Amino acid sequence: MLDNSVRLKTLMVVVSIFLSGCSVLEKNLLFQKNTQNEEQKKLIIETKELPADEHKVLQDIEKNLENITLNITKLSDENTKTFEKISSKVNQLEVTVAKLQIALASKEKIGKKVVNQSNSMNQLGREDYQAAFESLKEGDYETARNAFIEFIDLYQDSEFLDDAKYWLAETYYAQRAYVKALEEFESIQIQFPDSGKIPETILKTGFCYFELDNYEQAKKILNLVTSQYPNTSVARLAVQKLKTINSASQ
Repeated sequence: MLDNSVRLKTLMVVVSIFLSGCSVLEKNLLFQKNTQNEEQKKLIIETKELPADEHKVLQDIEKNLENITLNITKLSDENTKTFEKISSKVNQLEVTVAKLQIALASKEKIGKKVVNQSNSMNQLGREDYQAAFESLKEGDYETARNAFIEFIDLYQDSEFLDDAKYWLAETYYAQRAYVKALEEFESIQIQFPDSGKIPETILKTGFCYFELDNYEQAKKILNLVTSQYPNTSVARLAVQKLKTINSASQ
């Protein structure tokens, strides 16, 4: 009878311990579940917040890129405007020099040839040449061009022939017909290698190559001018054009 009582008490203790263990286990499982839920909630919150942060960073980067692009464009525009201003001033100076050359030729060249030439054949077409030259001085390039072409056809033995061909080339250059001007300037160098217009002809050949965007050939010819005709007006003009080319190449 005693044994049965002991067994019963023992069984009750075991059952109590088991139930207590189950309660603890249930609490642990509940705690773990709550912890897991909290971690999941935290992860969900972080996942929701992360794209927002990335979006903000992306917006900031795009904004910075936009500002940089605008600054680059602004600097490029400023450089372009500066180059255009410099190029415009150089072109204006070239026009002024051309006009001065025309004026000087009008006063000196023609008079010198007329005075020094006793042979009337050498003065063939002098009046026609002067008429063409007057049209050039007035800026009437079409009329001057036609007059010079006619002069060249009629007076192949005239002492003014090299000058006429030079000013014919200048009429093309003045009206931006650079290919045709280049052909005329180069033909003068071949046909009249001893002409007094050779320095100006070589210079203008370089100018034509520049206007046709052949910078390397232009530099080659302009450097030739500075070396062959130092301390002259053509050399100074060549140096100025070389500076323009170097600025355009940067």
